[in-house]
Amino acid sequence: MKRVFAYALAATTAAALFMTGCGSSSSTTATTAAAAGSEAAKDAAKETEAAKKGSITIKYSTWASDGEAAYEGMKKFKELVEDGSNGEIVVDLYPSNQAGSTNEQVEQVSMNQLQMMSSGDPGVAELEYLCLPYLFDSLDQYTEFMETDLGKSYIQKSVDERNCKIIDTLPRSPRIISSNIEINSLADMKNLKIRVPERDYYVETFKALGTNPTPMDMGEVYSAMQTGVVDGQENPIETIVSYGFQNVNKYLVMSNHIVKPAFVMINNDFFSSLSEDYQKLILDASAQAREYATEYMETAMEKDRQTCVDAGMIVCEPNLDEFKEATQSVRDTLGVKVWGEEGYAEIKKIAGK
Repeated sequence: MKRVFAYALAATTAAALFMTGCGSSSSTTATTAAAAGSEAAKDAAKETEAAKKGSITIKYSTWASDGEAAYEGMKKFKELVEDGSNGEIVVDLYPSNQAGSTNEQVEQVSMNQLQMMSSGDPGVAELEYLCLPYLFDSLDQYTEFMETDLGKSYIQKSVDERNCKIIDTLPRSPRIISSNIEINSLADMKNLKIRVPERDYYVETFKALGTNPTPMDMGEVYSAMQTGVVDGQENPIETIVSYGFQNVNKYLVMSNHIVKPAFVMINNDFFSSLSEDYQKLILDASAQAREYATEYMETAMEKDRQTCVDAGMIVCEPNLDEFKEATQSVRDTLGVKVWGEEGYAEIKKIAGK
């Protein structure tokens, strides 16, 4: 009997040991499987995150080059958008008309071949002509106007006609004159040959100032001033320095005749396809880029002026009251033509005139 009991006890103990071993093995297998699953999930998450990196590309073009406030603002925009999207959006910049002429860039944005551009020509006359001579005297007035109902209607016009949405501006310094003739008064402008862009508001402005405005491609201006084909030209000071005109002109004339920003445009279909968070990111980054570029420009203008002085240029600061009076007819004629009487009156109110 004792022998039977011993056999039974041994069998029971062996069974218990066997069951314990199986339980331990199952637990270890389950733990290993869970760990593998967790690692696989982490790997999958990493792959998904990696796939998102650079999944959205913004090609952003401009006429401006390195060192100009507008392009420095674009570089800040790139930084803000790429950081804010954790790299999901990549911004490729194309300065110095690398993407073609202004008209070609606008066409590419309208077709979503480029997603964004900045340009002084927004493609809508009612916005472009805000730069009539001595109409606006600060870039803030452009922003103020674009937030009015009338301004918003012109922004919508750009969407309707060209599929381009104007979302902000970037700064440029006021347009001034570099010349080989000293200009201290309106009388000194008489019969000077001044190179201007081939737009009616430039041509008419310089006719009203008594000069012989001479439209010419920018690539020809340096040699034209060297050879006396023209007496001078007009541009923001950063452009004067960028093109090296301080090396062929004797005088820097602070005429400040036109205040004109670069308009920031984006393909409307592309913008609409983005999530609300990314739309907000782009709008916020554009506003921050404008503020950054404005601060940059204030410092850069002083440096550029000193560059001109160091090159031997003499700075002329004529009384601008007679310049403003001489161009009143240009503002009134083109203002009514572009906006109508009521629109022009609303714009003059913002301008404080």
